[in-house]
Amino acid sequence: MAKIAIIGAGPAGIFCALKLIEFIKNADITIFDKNKPLLTLLPTGNGRCNLSHDEPDNKEFAKFYPRGEKFLYSVFARYNFENTVSDFKKFGINTYTQKDKRIFPESNSAYDVRIKLLNSIKNKVKFIKKEITHPLEGFDYTVLAVGLKSGGEPAKKYGLKMTELRPALSGLKIKEKEFTALEGVSFGGVIFTKCGVSGPYIYKLSSYNAYKDFPYEIKIPLIEIEKLKEEMKNNPKKLFKNVVSNFIPKSLANLLIKNDKQCANVSNKEINELEFLHLTATGRDNKGEIVHAGGVRLKEIDKNFKVKDKNLWVIGELNDIDGLTGGFNLQLCWSSAYIAAKDIADKINSDDI
Repeated sequence: MAKIAIIGAGPAGIFCALKLIEFIKNADITIFDKNKPLLTLLPTGNGRCNLSHDEPDNKEFAKFYPRGEKFLYSVFARYNFENTVSDFKKFGINTYTQKDKRIFPESNSAYDVRIKLLNSIKNKVKFIKKEITHPLEGFDYTVLAVGLKSGGEPAKKYGLKMTELRPALSGLKIKEKEFTALEGVSFGGVIFTKCGVSGPYIYKLSSYNAYKDFPYEIKIPLIEIEKLKEEMKNNPKKLFKNVVSNFIPKSLANLLIKNDKQCANVSNKEINELEFLHLTATGRDNKGEIVHAGGVRLKEIDKNFKVKDKNLWVIGELNDIDGLTGGFNLQLCWSSAYIAAKDIADKINSDDI
């Protein structure tokens, strides 16, 4: 009987074990982790567990990954969000899709998802609460499924080359301190904080700029100028700042416009300056950090997440692949876990013939 080790009891590791149980009769699986299983699942989706994203075009789905897009074309062709929804239903987890295409469990509870996944694996694998600091011996197949908060040390112990880690999906500190007075004010996917800006738009921006050195300029869409001009044309005697506050929060409008001009007296230059908000990012606000960019270089693994010339697979966020917010990083866990488990099962089952 083949012995399989999974290092890491997060979403990728547990899902890989579930698929191995499905694919292999009498699977001998041991999961190693210094923490309790699936603890990292609990904060996902602000506790609601954003399982995936409804996008049937696999290439379009892959565009939501700042790093790893092309590698993922064949990955999602083999296991995508529809497969995920189907599998989770088997585990007793029904889902629904929001208007923004994010997929959640009907329970809106990451805790509920954790319990049901662990119940599906109960008494079918061995759990050993232990941090792995050296390559394991005595196993025929090993799966690395640790997160990147470990700094990728387990991967380094196995001799794998890593791309430098950088925080992604984080808030940003800004140079223009007058905007910190707007703490809590939000518009267009941006939230002002006590040290800068946060929110979905900023997370996306910080992710694409993960390897950019500070300081750098950020440009945030503010107002559609043609719509603003139309509103001004219809209200020539109104104060400019009051018309602008129809498009953005009033407190932000008052900060940007210091005068009391009527719309009829405002220049095109003053109007056009409101198309974008220009700020200077000086660093990351790591309170908003969700994932890391970087990880095991994709040249180290094949299309099945297998390390060349080793019975070793690397799945989940440990790879140099990271997605934006919206269920994409969890989908990477499910897809990579499925593909690795299928590859291991195919090798074991072919040896048994």
